[in-house]
Amino acid sequence: MTINLLKLKFFVFVFLNVIHYAYSQNENELFHEIILEKILFENEKWEFVGEANFKHLYNEPGWRRWGMSFMGARKIKRFSLSAGANGYYTFNKSITNFFEVRPWTALQFNIPIVAKITLRQRLKYEWRFFYTEGDDPTRENYRRLRYQIGFDIPIPIKGESSWKIRPFFEWFFIRDPTTFERFPNERDYGLMVIKRLKNDDELSITYRLEDFYNLDTEEPINGHIFLVAYSF
Repeated sequence: MTINLLKLKFFVFVFLNVIHYAYSQNENELFHEIILEKILFENEKWEFVGEANFKHLYNEPGWRRWGMSFMGARKIKRFSLSAGANGYYTFNKSITNFFEVRPWTALQFNIPIVAKITLRQRLKYEWRFFYTEGDDPTRENYRRLRYQIGFDIPIPIKGESSWKIRPFFEWFFIRDPTTFERFPNERDYGLMVIKRLKNDDELSITYRLEDFYNLDTEEPINGHIFLVAYSF
């Protein structure tokens, strides 16, 4: 057994224990999300992608969110500078339905480490605009910064592989959250499994743990998101 494989097993062990501890200690919310991603254009320097997604909260059967987004990226060696815009509509019988527009820009830096393992870092700046429906419509907006760090690990680590895993962590930095914001005190932990198909499409399954607390009651809450994505 190689040292790299031992490190991988150790990380998975620690990750599973973090999930178990979070689930047993705090209030929990369970989500699933489906993403369909279309690569509109790609070469060595540029990439343009369109995306549609759907998100559902099991704790509240009426809670739904539909979304669409577009992204363009300029690749410069190990760097990638990207920008895009997301649009979401969230609705539920027990809340005020609202629409969100989210333009953003991001800088990503990939660093090869050893045995085809790559360190990924991304700094993302977002503008979020909320528009509510109903008898008393409102308009709110704010900005936030996100920092994510993770690894791309091919399986097996040596040789060519169509499988890889991507463990990652993400922090959110927000000065003045709005009424709809759940992320001002959040840290995320995630694990993605990616399979590259024979036609070069990609299928991925992700588990993401959102660790935050309620702004009103200060009670700790965990969001558990199971995400399935297909890129073609």
